[in-house]
Amino acid sequence: MLSDTLAMAGRNLRRQFRQPEQVVFALVSPIMFVLLFRYVFGGAINGLQGINYVNYLIPGIAVQTVLFSAGVTGFALADDLQKGFIYRLRSLPMSRSAVFGGRVVADTLTNAFGLLVLIATGFAVGFRPANPVGLILAALLLLLFALAVSLGYALIGMAVRSPEAVNAATFPIIFPLTFASSAFVPVQTMPSWLQGFATHQPVSVVINAARSLILSDSATAEQRDQLLGGAGTSSLVLQSLLWTIGIGVVFGIFCTRKFRNLT
Repeated sequence: MLSDTLAMAGRNLRRQFRQPEQVVFALVSPIMFVLLFRYVFGGAINGLQGINYVNYLIPGIAVQTVLFSAGVTGFALADDLQKGFIYRLRSLPMSRSAVFGGRVVADTLTNAFGLLVLIATGFAVGFRPANPVGLILAALLLLLFALAVSLGYALIGMAVRSPEAVNAATFPIIFPLTFASSAFVPVQTMPSWLQGFATHQPVSVVINAARSLILSDSATAEQRDQLLGGAGTSSLVLQSLLWTIGIGVVFGIFCTRKFRNLT
């Protein structure tokens, strides 16, 4: 299974490198979001609870980036299904899970590169993490979350079998989860009826865990309570890992079953 997964990942990476315009456009989006939020909205929101807004913003943009970038998994699988490539693979003596496993591995590596570009852009506009080790741990946490979400996209890609339908199916799910979260503003500024959902949904939990690792000791206890809902770093990281593992296991099982039952 491992060798088959790596072989498929290599094929998918080579395919991406032969379409450099796709990679470039994927990198432009997070850069544009950083610049727009930093310079268009940052002036109105800056000084948030005594924290530099760009330090608050970058973890949110990072999670948004990996969520949208993970959609490539579903698009590519739907495209391979539409062209009949998946059915040719099913006739070979290879691990069935390697088909979408290789796709997820390749897209995770692409997400890692995109995350590096995003962090570099953040540094260029004033992002200064208090803890370099925390920044590395936060990046690893985000990549693990992207891997789990990619399995969800893979399931959608195999279910709808059309790249256009994948976009139509995922946008109504990912868009509300991203913007009804703590990505861009504190949950406390939202209507009371929305705060419960925005606080406990997985995107907010992962963002707050990454933000807690990055902010580290640069924020006072009062600021951390206001920005992170009073939860400690270890609690947030544990919650984010539980969400990530749960999403990965559930969608991984469904992906395997769906692939076996493709007709």
